[in-house]
Amino acid sequence: MQNFHDLLRATMTHGVDQFNTRTNKRCRALVGYQLQYDLAAGFPAVSSKKLAFNQVKGELLGFFRGLDNAADFRALGCTIWDQNANETAAWLANPNRKGHDDLGRIYGKQWTDWKDRRVITSPVDYDRLIAAGYRCVMRDVDGVSMLMERSINQLENALRTILTNPSDRRTIVSGWNPAELDQMALPPCHMDYRFVAMEDTKALHVVMTIRSWDLFLGAPFNIASTALFLEIMARLAGYTPATVTIQATNAHIYYEDHYDQVNEQLSRDHFPAPKLVLSENIRPIADLSEIAGVFTRVEPADISLEGYQSHAAIKAPMTA
Repeated sequence: MQNFHDLLRATMTHGVDQFNTRTNKRCRALVGYQLQYDLAAGFPAVSSKKLAFNQVKGELLGFFRGLDNAADFRALGCTIWDQNANETAAWLANPNRKGHDDLGRIYGKQWTDWKDRRVITSPVDYDRLIAAGYRCVMRDVDGVSMLMERSINQLENALRTILTNPSDRRTIVSGWNPAELDQMALPPCHMDYRFVAMEDTKALHVVMTIRSWDLFLGAPFNIASTALFLEIMARLAGYTPATVTIQATNAHIYYEDHYDQVNEQLSRDHFPAPKLVLSENIRPIADLSEIAGVFTRVEPADISLEGYQSHAAIKAPMTA
């Protein structure tokens, strides 16, 4: 994780200060930074402070299930969505919010239930879309125009593509849906995941884009979560997890809130990287018919870190 320390130090030293109007906080930021990890060298878990790994896996499995309620995340051991659900002023005032703990159509909804809607006027189009899995959700009064809708599970589509067409360069899971940003407690920070399968070597890579990166609180969490995502996708596809690449648009430190904490973390050494262990309950897909629901069947008990050592946690306020 030395490259993460290098990013923290570079941001503190060379970053540009900017006042963020949404959070009312001053940030020190770098633009267009990239980190990469080779999972053959171990799992990228930060050790210069304690990584809340149970929270990491609880959140990712919540996304796999398409959860949209903080209470359901808590049931998986993840409490980090509580503040966004119940304390963020803009979301509390949003007419789309459905009440306590509601999060709206955040990451997991986009990953597992992306809404594809089309208006048609032709019976031929109707038959074609019905055969493709759409349903009619609304008809015009004249009975000619129809609104058709289907749900797209991007996770299952990505796995299917890796298994059936590994050289495809369009294996992407995206959370950035402009049509539904106003229905989310928090628009996606980690916007998309692009999987690259090398069928000759059976190596699977992932490149993740993050538009807004809180380096002290968010980055260790996002690095571990992306690596876990790759490990699970690789296991299901029968591939070896290879590299995790994270491309940050705006990598920043909340200067007033996290300055002392960052310096404390940078004063600490690293421990050896731990090993990620996935249980045999997560097994390679033997037949395409097994794909449906496979991500929802992964349980927290199926995932553990072996040999993880770290320095103590460093507390810092989160900006929602």
